[in-house]
Amino acid sequence: MFSEFEKEKALAIVRIFETGRPKARYDALAVLNDGAGISYGIFQFTHRSGALGEVVKKYLEAGGNVGREVFEKRMAKLARTTRPTIEKLSVDMEFRRALIAAAKTEEMREAQRAVANERYVAPAEAFCKVNDFVTPLALAAVLDGQVHGSFRRIARLAQGGTEKPWITDYLRRRDAWLRGFARLRPTAYRTEFFLSEIAMKNWQLELPLLVNGCELRAEDIEEDREAADFPPANLPETTPEEPQIPAEDIPADEPRPSMLETAEAAFDRIDDVVAGIATRTDRAKSLWTTVAGTLWQTVWAVFAFLAGVPREIWIITALAAAILTAMYLYRQIALGKLREKKEVK
Repeated sequence: MFSEFEKEKALAIVRIFETGRPKARYDALAVLNDGAGISYGIFQFTHRSGALGEVVKKYLEAGGNVGREVFEKRMAKLARTTRPTIEKLSVDMEFRRALIAAAKTEEMREAQRAVANERYVAPAEAFCKVNDFVTPLALAAVLDGQVHGSFRRIARLAQGGTEKPWITDYLRRRDAWLRGFARLRPTAYRTEFFLSEIAMKNWQLELPLLVNGCELRAEDIEEDREAADFPPANLPETTPEEPQIPAEDIPADEPRPSMLETAEAAFDRIDDVVAGIATRTDRAKSLWTTVAGTLWQTVWAVFAFLAGVPREIWIITALAAAILTAMYLYRQIALGKLREKKEVK
């Protein structure tokens, strides 16, 4: 449907939006201040979206060895997207160094390309195909929406019928949506670019293009295609049928937490409190661990009752708090006995 050059052009535009350069940069890493945590690689895969976890998983499955031990120890954290977990991993320098080092390997590059294709490229192509969108600008706009987030939330509201009116309406709605949130407003340059090209009737995205202050030339794409080897020649089929998502007055990349996520976040806070207590003296640890655990269970019980939290979640969280408190208490008692024996000797 789209030529390889047209797909590469769309990919280069989105890469400029994401990393500031048209060429694929596998080791690009940043910590975002919007709660998404670590953002990494050619499409800035984030912890909160789950994409970063998918990349690391594929890397390990492919036999990647650089940083393997570091990654394996953190897979459980990558699978959890609660705010405390994201913040902890964001400041984990050993993990960040391992990501940058692994980016030099072919296994990591293949993993990034595979996840980018599965999550963004193939769905964007499928959406264009089912809606008979054939222009490079339409492909690039849909792909950027897939990568940046909230595509279907805004797309379900767009009107226009045929390709050009629909894409124009979608971009105007997305532009207004981005400008409606303080933390998303700085990214409105993405929609500004597309709307500017539409105003100039450049639906074919003829090169050169000025994309967010970066000049994109034909030679940039030709040089990058062989080096990046992306996207794969054969894109997997995906279904265009997706459930409609009701529009809500919050950004999609900051979803409302489920009850289970709330419980997980509460458990994270328990762990933080108890871990902090564990740095004090043995006797103080035993006392404060018991007090903190008891107070937390009391507060959680009152909150759960008033908020109508499902019984299963309430019981699981309370049991987790009790078990964790008991474990720390037992540990401190055992350490205290050992210390007393040494003092006797």
